[in-house]
Amino acid sequence: MLPYFPPGYPDELLYSLLARFHRHVGETSPKRTLDVLFGNRSVRAGVLLQGHLQALSERLPPHRELTPGRLLADFTLYPYLTAFQPADVRLAVRDALFLGHAEWVTVRLGLAASRVQGATGLRYCPACRSDMLNLYGELYWRRDHQLPGVAVCPDHGVRLQDSTVCPGTIGQHSFIAADEDNCPKVSSDVQDDVSIPWMVVKRCARLLRSPPAPMSLREWGAHYHNELRQRGFGKGDDRIDQRRLSADFASWSGEPEMGGTENWLAAMARKHRKAFHPLEHVLLGLFLDAHAPVAENAPFGLGPWPCRNPLSEHYGQPVVQLAGTHQEEGKLIGQFSCSCGYVFSLAAVPGSKPRILDLGPLFRQRLRQLVAEGAGLRATARALGVDPGTIRRHAERLGLDAPWAPLKSRPHVPRSPRAACPQPPPPDPVPRRDWPGLDGQLCGALRAESERIKTLSPPIRASATVLQRQFGRRDWLASRLSKLPMTACALAEEAESVEQFRLRRIVWAAEELRRRNLPLKPWRLRRLAGLPEQASSQVEAALEAYEGL
Repeated sequence: MLPYFPPGYPDELLYSLLARFHRHVGETSPKRTLDVLFGNRSVRAGVLLQGHLQALSERLPPHRELTPGRLLADFTLYPYLTAFQPADVRLAVRDALFLGHAEWVTVRLGLAASRVQGATGLRYCPACRSDMLNLYGELYWRRDHQLPGVAVCPDHGVRLQDSTVCPGTIGQHSFIAADEDNCPKVSSDVQDDVSIPWMVVKRCARLLRSPPAPMSLREWGAHYHNELRQRGFGKGDDRIDQRRLSADFASWSGEPEMGGTENWLAAMARKHRKAFHPLEHVLLGLFLDAHAPVAENAPFGLGPWPCRNPLSEHYGQPVVQLAGTHQEEGKLIGQFSCSCGYVFSLAAVPGSKPRILDLGPLFRQRLRQLVAEGAGLRATARALGVDPGTIRRHAERLGLDAPWAPLKSRPHVPRSPRAACPQPPPPDPVPRRDWPGLDGQLCGALRAESERIKTLSPPIRASATVLQRQFGRRDWLASRLSKLPMTACALAEEAESVEQFRLRRIVWAAEELRRRNLPLKPWRLRRLAGLPEQASSQVEAALEAYEGL
């Protein structure tokens, strides 16, 4: 347990906190600092993400209350880098940073192959530099200054400056603290508070403190698809006008239109098959905020929609979101979901009635309570706002011992006989196949085909696949071997294994070398027979048998 560890400053990077500890204790060896902090001298210093947080937390003073979860959420870029990742990816990355290295995490998050690359060195804000010296008497590295792709400070709108500290060039085990030498005093212009760079960094900094709820890639794709269509970027039944989207985005951002493989905007408007960088999500989100939804382009109206669950506390309140759309019998169907678990669908047709897909956990919980209290069928239906048939069905699905009679299957009522009418004549019966006779024919033909293949030069392996392919009935024969026992036995006997084929190629190679009047050397045989450098013991013994001949 460390007797001393510095307190963290507002929005300080864990890299900076560990670097200030290294400086405060007067340590000169980065390896000894790693040994003290982590108990492991091979730990790598991470700027954006830091591994081995569990070991670090166990050595810090308890009064600092720096648990692994707090270190990860409050002192690294984990909330930002995983803001748009599914729940399982967030959990896997968290566990990896708690217990191990952070190197593979960048690959799992797609940062290694991302078009958005961070700065090579640590950055600082000239205005924040003066505030830090006045308030704390020392400088430190802030998290929101190291966000990949951002260019200004979220607090002052001042363009960030590159320090002289480049972690990639100073060693992978060193923590370098900010000071007045590596962060020289400079002047910088202030951005307009409504400029796109400042809006981007404010949104990115907000993700550090309050990331959105986890959603799957499919859900993010459906979300952006619906939002774009509501803002007039729809085309046809359920497509996005990519040309108009690219042109409007270029006009809004002031950047040239994108095209080819670099058009991440078009990829985000389609189904998401991979994760996108948080900065790309932020840019698209700001673009959507700058364009108000158009009522005529929203077939279900402008959301959110009121909750239809009478058992929920927010019944009637606009909290329902559009989860996705699909086409059904030429109609656009929207699926709506509420946080209480109530899910329903609605067709984009005037007068269409909603179709309940899931009544939610509140319904099932209340149904169990009413059944346990001995409530009657109709009383239960009135209390839950559904018909008695729905109550019966859900009680049976949940296996409840209800006091009312279960659903009864409707008795079969035979149809009245119709007047006799002329029937078409039955089709001619298909003659039955003579399987025993066919089995004998195929067995003989397969063995003959095997002998023919084994006489070819250079040799070809008579595998089961080759035999069936040469026979012209591969798929047909493989599915009918149960009816052809002799053919199946012949196929098993004649099919040549890899080792048998290599032994046969050795014999062929020896005959070929004799024909060319060349010495029978094992290396010549191996090369001519196409054998690997190390084969099975039987093949190697066959090669050694030719040594000295």
